[in-house]
Amino acid sequence: MVRSTVLPVIRRQVSTLEPSLARVCGYHLGFVDEHGGPGGGGGGKMTRAALMAAVAGGVGLRPEDVQAQAAAVELLHSATLLHDDIADGDELRRGRPAAWKAFGTGLAIHAGNALQALALRMVVDDPGPGGTEIARSFAEATGLVHAGQARELTVRPGPGTAGLAVYEQVVLEKASALLEWSLRTPAVRAGRPERSLAALRDAGRHLGIALQVANDVEDVWGDPAVTGKPIRGDIARRNPTFPVLAALSEASPAGDRLSRLWHTDGATAEHLQAMADLIEEAGGRGAAEQLSRRHLESALEHLGRAGLSPAATAELTTLFDRIVNRAV
Repeated sequence: MVRSTVLPVIRRQVSTLEPSLARVCGYHLGFVDEHGGPGGGGGGKMTRAALMAAVAGGVGLRPEDVQAQAAAVELLHSATLLHDDIADGDELRRGRPAAWKAFGTGLAIHAGNALQALALRMVVDDPGPGGTEIARSFAEATGLVHAGQARELTVRPGPGTAGLAVYEQVVLEKASALLEWSLRTPAVRAGRPERSLAALRDAGRHLGIALQVANDVEDVWGDPAVTGKPIRGDIARRNPTFPVLAALSEASPAGDRLSRLWHTDGATAEHLQAMADLIEEAGGRGAAEQLSRRHLESALEHLGRAGLSPAATAELTTLFDRIVNRAV
């Protein structure tokens, strides 16, 4: 239902862009292939739009009442993915060449900027109730995402908790901010009290941490057929994700060996497998899986305090679990 209502809005918005930008954005979103032919549907999982629609139903709104905001947050999220692929050097996105590989880095950067501009315009131009607060918080969330992307470059693994503290701040900015906004916005539109808004904000905060840590685990031990990206891309780039930070935060024989491998240039399959094994031996995988579960439980606890209808709470409970655990 969400896809059938929000996807046409996104398509229309992208079609208004300058043609070369529209082509890159359409390709990145999966609407077209690199030659402009049909791309097989696209749009991604539309997680944030689905969350918004569920909350809307739980506060007495129709999904159409937050349609513009749902499309906008998906456009902004897509822009962050496009830019992340460039920053990380990821050559694949959903099993095919990333936009920057297909069209060049410069044009892909501008395409991501164009998606962000589209998203902001949609939110600002919407005349519905709570529009000023919704637009202001969307701009704030956008700024937080950029702050998180920049702060991520400063995370350093090693003994102690300093790296883990920076990592948590990165996740709150880069992952949680848009989830918080997605959950709160329908309640703002419906004029819900502050206690409901706070519960939804906190649910989004914990959901973001649970999701990001689960994604970190998936990068090292997941199935490329599910993720659409090569396995162990983060450790190949020496991107210090939570399992790595946890494994190196306390001294251990496995952690010491992992640290030595981490600071070499090896990126063969054997080298990456050895690092993955040491991360697990040093406790990084177990700590990450436990942390993700704990934050998912916290997200569900806050959701239960939001005062939504029982049907919406049940739907969101299922969505939260599917988002974190990729349940089908």
